[in-house]
Amino acid sequence: MNIAFSHSNMDMDCLGSLILVKKLHPDYRLVASGLVQPAAQNLYSMYSGHFDFLYPKDIADEEIENIIIVDTCVAARVSEFFSYIRNPNPNIRVIDHHQLENCDILGAKREGASVGANTSYLVKLAMNNGLRLEAEQATIALTAIYADTGRLTYENVTRDDFEASAWLLDMGASLKLVKSFLETVKEDRQYEVLSRLLQARKKLEIQGHIILTTYLELEENVPGLAGVVDKIMELENPDAYFAVFFIPKTKTVLLIARSQKPKIDLHEIIHEYGGGGHQAAASAKITDQEGAVFYEQFLARLEWALKPATRAADIMKRNVHTVGETMTLMEASMMLEKTDLSGLPVINAENEVTGFISLHDIMKGRRTGNMKLMVKAYMTKPAICAAPVATMREIERLMVRHHAGRIPIVEDKRLLGIITRWDYLEYRKKRET
Repeated sequence: MNIAFSHSNMDMDCLGSLILVKKLHPDYRLVASGLVQPAAQNLYSMYSGHFDFLYPKDIADEEIENIIIVDTCVAARVSEFFSYIRNPNPNIRVIDHHQLENCDILGAKREGASVGANTSYLVKLAMNNGLRLEAEQATIALTAIYADTGRLTYENVTRDDFEASAWLLDMGASLKLVKSFLETVKEDRQYEVLSRLLQARKKLEIQGHIILTTYLELEENVPGLAGVVDKIMELENPDAYFAVFFIPKTKTVLLIARSQKPKIDLHEIIHEYGGGGHQAAASAKITDQEGAVFYEQFLARLEWALKPATRAADIMKRNVHTVGETMTLMEASMMLEKTDLSGLPVINAENEVTGFISLHDIMKGRRTGNMKLMVKAYMTKPAICAAPVATMREIERLMVRHHAGRIPIVEDKRLLGIITRWDYLEYRKKRET
């Protein structure tokens, strides 16, 4: 027998990957984990007939020749399957997009690509092989891609994720059904936890990052906690969110984390606690711990585990054109024309920024015939400036609030550099690596 399976506690990307394996390799039987994440339960139940799953105990007496493992290469996450496999030397092929994980499944040959969703890689294989999917299969796969990529918004998303999604739509995937499967906060208990998390949330600045944390004690595990965490992330929009849940009667800590900045690599942070996931989403289950103690220790660890955020000094331009405050409006106009800029910082004799002159300011002087007056009479003051340690969120806030296209970077009023709207947008397009 040839079989394919994913990790324990299957999520939507597991299901999407497996439905593609079934299409690519019709002679393989799919084996389901005994656990399914609550967020994926509806998708799993509604399309169970399309998977035709076996369960680990069903393969106990079979001679397993070939195995395909998807969406993980960590042995501990597939131990429930190998405990039933009698053949000591099956051929094992791992298809995984978690490029940072070291594969510790003995004898496995690994393949994959740095894509947002593992399903996307398998969809590309189906495309390259000229296969076609049923509409239901395409819907399963598209749901998986949207779920694992934050609806194609996470920064680890690649062109392949978009191309795979477009092809799935061509195959008949239903966006209405995809949207319904992604609505993961549906139950009353989830809404209760959501309300409590909103009341308990703490917003911290750590290494220049805006970090949201919560600590909550539960009488028992609530299905769908990951969906609630996703909803909080959507509402609060922090750089990263770390939710710690504690169940006293079992002394179990559940750590669920989300990030939207590559500099905050959750796989790297959560891996220390035996958890799994990827850069943007990860979780861990820790036993025999006191919740409040763990939470305080975890917050302390974040102080040194997080890499410093990008600051204004990291991206500012240092060679800045300026206008002296004693120059005439005519001279300032000529300077703007020469540099092809719409505005410049104004400095005094001590190189201190005293204001900002724009074409709009100069036009005021031109209309009144005062082009021979000094710049300091018409400049905007004070100038909207930022310190070299300002974060990108602070720069964005200044630009939006003051409709400023250029932010001088100053220290003790002295000009160090400048960040333009273009500089900021270029920074946002690049990964913080």
